[in-house]
Amino acid sequence: MKSIFHGKEKVPARASNKEIFYGFMGGMISIFSLLFITQLSGHLLIMAPFGASCVLLYAAPQSPLAQPRNIIFGHFISAAIGLIFLNILGTLAFSIACAVGLAIACMQFFQCVHPPAGANPLVILLTAHEVTYHWSFLFFPVLLGSVTLVAIAYAVHQISQTKWPIYQLGLLKTPPKK
Repeated sequence: MKSIFHGKEKVPARASNKEIFYGFMGGMISIFSLLFITQLSGHLLIMAPFGASCVLLYAAPQSPLAQPRNIIFGHFISAAIGLIFLNILGTLAFSIACAVGLAIACMQFFQCVHPPAGANPLVILLTAHEVTYHWSFLFFPVLLGSVTLVAIAYAVHQISQTKWPIYQLGLLKTPPKK
C-alpha cells in the first residue's frame, strides 16, 4: 500500500555552506534591522509573517514566491483584506476564513502570491481584541517593512553573488517593440 509520505522524488541536496551562511546572515540582519528601525523611529516595522518571508528570501531566492513583487504586493494586498474584513465583518470565524481565502485569490489574480502574506489576515483578525488596528498598519509595518526586507535582501544577494531578483517588479509595462 502506497503512503502519501512516499513520493517519487528524493529529498533535494542540502544547501551549500555558503548558502547556509548567507541564509543565517540575511535572516538575522533583516529581522534585526526591522527591530532596530522600529526602536529608533517609534513606528512598528515588524510582524510575524516577515520571518517566513525571510525563509523564502534567503533559502529559496530563485522561487517566484520570493521575488520583490510578491513580497511587497502580497503583504500589502493581504493586510488590506484583513483590515477590510475587520472593519466590515469583525472577527467571526467565517469572516476570518473568508479573509484568508480572498487574500489567496487576490494574490493569484494580481500575480503576487507570497505564502507568508496569507497569514496577514489571521494576524490582524486573531489579535484584534489585543491590538487596535488602523489603516496606517498598511504602511507601518506592512509596506515599509516589506520594502525594507526587499532592500536588505538585494544587498545580501549582491554580496553573496546570488542572482536575485529573478523577476522585475512589474509596475510599469514597457510597450512592445514594433
